[in-house]
Amino acid sequence: MAYAIVLAVVVLAIWGIVKSASGDRYSKMTEEEFEAEAKRASLIGAGMIGLQKVIDPGHRVEYVMEEKQQAEADGAESGDRRDTGSQPASKELPPKRTPPD
Repeated sequence: MAYAIVLAVVVLAIWGIVKSASGDRYSKMTEEEFEAEAKRASLIGAGMIGLQKVIDPGHRVEYVMEEKQQAEADGAESGDRRDTGSQPASKELPPKRTPPD
Protein backbone atom coordinates (compact mmCIF):
# COMPACT_ATOMS: atom_id res chain seq x y z
CA MET A 1 0.00 0.00 0.00
CA ALA A 2 2.79 2.42 0.86
CA TYR A 3 4.47 1.63 -2.46
CA ALA A 4 1.29 2.56 -4.32
CA ILE A 5 1.13 5.93 -2.56
CA VAL A 6 4.81 6.65 -3.27
CA LEU A 7 4.33 5.60 -6.91
CA ALA A 8 1.29 7.89 -7.22
CA VAL A 9 3.23 10.84 -5.77
CA VAL A 10 6.17 10.21 -8.12
CA VAL A 11 3.88 9.92 -11.16
CA LEU A 12 2.09 13.15 -10.21
CA ALA A 13 5.40 14.95 -9.74
CA ILE A 14 6.67 13.79 -13.15
CA TRP A 15 3.36 14.75 -14.77
CA GLY A 16 3.55 18.22 -13.18
CA ILE A 17 7.10 18.77 -14.41
CA VAL A 18 6.20 17.68 -17.95
CA LYS A 19 3.06 19.84 -17.94
CA SER A 20 4.92 22.95 -16.77
CA ALA A 21 7.76 22.40 -19.26
CA SER A 22 5.41 21.96 -22.22
CA GLY A 23 4.61 25.68 -22.38
CA ASP A 24 1.47 27.77 -22.49
CA ARG A 25 -1.34 26.33 -24.58
CA TYR A 26 -2.55 29.80 -25.49
CA SER A 27 0.79 30.80 -27.02
CA LYS A 28 0.14 28.55 -30.03
CA MET A 29 -3.41 29.82 -30.65
CA THR A 30 -4.42 32.44 -33.14
CA GLU A 31 -6.40 35.41 -31.91
CA GLU A 32 -9.63 33.98 -33.30
CA GLU A 33 -9.07 30.62 -31.56
CA PHE A 34 -8.34 32.41 -28.30
CA GLU A 35 -11.54 34.48 -28.56
CA ALA A 36 -13.58 31.32 -29.30
CA GLU A 37 -12.05 29.54 -26.29
CA ALA A 38 -12.73 32.50 -24.01
CA LYS A 39 -16.33 32.72 -25.20
CA ARG A 40 -16.87 28.98 -24.69
CA ALA A 41 -15.35 29.12 -21.19
CA SER A 42 -17.53 32.11 -20.37
CA LEU A 43 -20.67 30.26 -21.43
CA ILE A 44 -19.68 27.23 -19.38
CA GLY A 45 -19.13 29.43 -16.31
CA ALA A 46 -22.48 31.16 -16.79
CA GLY A 47 -24.18 27.79 -17.13
CA MET A 48 -22.62 26.54 -13.92
CA ILE A 49 -23.74 29.65 -12.03
CA GLY A 50 -27.27 29.25 -13.41
CA LEU A 51 -27.32 25.60 -12.41
CA GLN A 52 -26.18 26.48 -8.91
CA LYS A 53 -28.96 29.06 -8.59
CA VAL A 54 -31.55 26.48 -9.68
CA ILE A 55 -30.24 23.81 -7.32
CA ASP A 56 -29.76 26.04 -4.26
CA PRO A 57 -31.49 29.42 -4.71
CA GLY A 58 -31.66 30.21 -0.98
CA HIS A 59 -27.94 29.86 -0.35
CA ARG A 60 -27.09 33.30 -1.74
CA VAL A 61 -29.84 34.98 0.27
CA GLU A 62 -28.68 33.27 3.45
CA TYR A 63 -25.09 34.31 2.79
CA VAL A 64 -26.05 37.96 2.26
CA MET A 65 -28.15 37.97 5.44
CA GLU A 66 -25.29 36.45 7.44
CA GLU A 67 -22.88 39.06 6.09
CA LYS A 68 -25.30 41.84 7.01
CA GLN A 69 -25.71 40.48 10.54
CA GLN A 70 -21.95 40.14 10.89
CA ALA A 71 -21.43 43.74 9.78
CA GLU A 72 -24.05 44.93 12.27
CA ALA A 73 -22.43 42.89 15.05
CA ASP A 74 -18.98 44.25 14.21
CA GLY A 75 -20.34 47.79 14.30
CA ALA A 76 -22.01 47.23 17.66
CA GLU A 77 -18.85 45.76 19.15
CA SER A 78 -16.59 48.58 18.02
CA GLY A 79 -19.00 51.28 19.07
CA ASP A 80 -19.60 52.52 15.54
CA ARG A 81 -23.10 53.34 14.43
CA ARG A 82 -23.54 51.87 11.02
CA ASP A 83 -26.52 52.55 8.86
CA THR A 84 -28.12 49.19 8.06
CA GLY A 85 -30.08 50.57 5.17
CA SER A 86 -33.45 50.22 6.87
CA GLN A 87 -33.92 53.98 7.00
CA PRO A 88 -32.54 56.39 4.46
CA ALA A 89 -29.70 58.47 5.77
CA SER A 90 -30.52 62.17 5.85
CA LYS A 91 -27.75 64.33 4.54
CA GLU A 92 -27.75 67.92 5.57
CA LEU A 93 -26.34 70.28 3.05
CA PRO A 94 -24.07 73.05 4.24
CA PRO A 95 -25.57 76.55 4.05
CA LYS A 96 -25.17 78.27 0.71
CA ARG A 97 -22.45 80.81 0.52
CA THR A 98 -23.49 84.07 -0.96
CA PRO A 99 -20.96 86.20 -2.76
CA PRO A 100 -19.97 89.38 -0.89
CA ASP A 101 -21.62 92.59 -2.07
